[in-house]
Amino acid sequence: MRLMYISLGLILLYIVAQILYSAYYARRSAELNKTTWAGKGELGDNSQPTFRLFIAGDSIAAGVGSSRFETSVTGRLANYFAKDHFVSYENVSKTGDKMKNLLTQSVPIEEQDLIVLIVSSNDHFRFTDYKEFEESTKKVFERYAPKAKRLIIIGPGDIAAPATIPLVLKPIYLLRGPKYAQIIDQAAKSYPNIIHVNPLIPPEGLPAYEHTYAIDNFHPNDEGHKYWFDMIRLGGEL
Repeated sequence: MRLMYISLGLILLYIVAQILYSAYYARRSAELNKTTWAGKGELGDNSQPTFRLFIAGDSIAAGVGSSRFETSVTGRLANYFAKDHFVSYENVSKTGDKMKNLLTQSVPIEEQDLIVLIVSSNDHFRFTDYKEFEESTKKVFERYAPKAKRLIIIGPGDIAAPATIPLVLKPIYLLRGPKYAQIIDQAAKSYPNIIHVNPLIPPEGLPAYEHTYAIDNFHPNDEGHKYWFDMIRLGGEL
């Protein structure tokens, strides 16, 4: 009986500690979400060929966690192509966006050289129903694919990895993540211009990285944004 009380006490202690830990980092996450790098811009020498880049998606696409535009995924992509192009970019990403939210986001008027969609991590995080996710994914591809010479979609992220995720939820996220990735893979097969980069199976050739989490232990910091950029660069064969 005494052992049972001790076990229950330890479980209760863990639950309280986890709640306090997660609540603290949730506040830090709210601070990070105040700064994003969405918007329009141009980079490079205007005597070079124009390269049109369009980005949509979630907080990672919006640049949450990066210290400045240049270190965000969008900034790294824009500067990457600006080496030999005049880059015209637009980023319409919003923190918290799920796949279905891209159906109400604006789409580019002109055909883009590259569209990058960083999305599905919030679907994974919030347990979006698989059928709903599949339907939304197909509609997103129908909407965006005709606007791009090439479309790269990357997601979902490894939600089980951050320390802020309770231990009891980690196995659930590990089991559910590949299903979302599989749905994206299946939908992408209908389009010759769509490439799916799956962070759960990172592309070969990724270099070593230092600590990749921001102050909320959930979003990527500058190094984490470099990691996502490299996944797009290598997996998307840029």
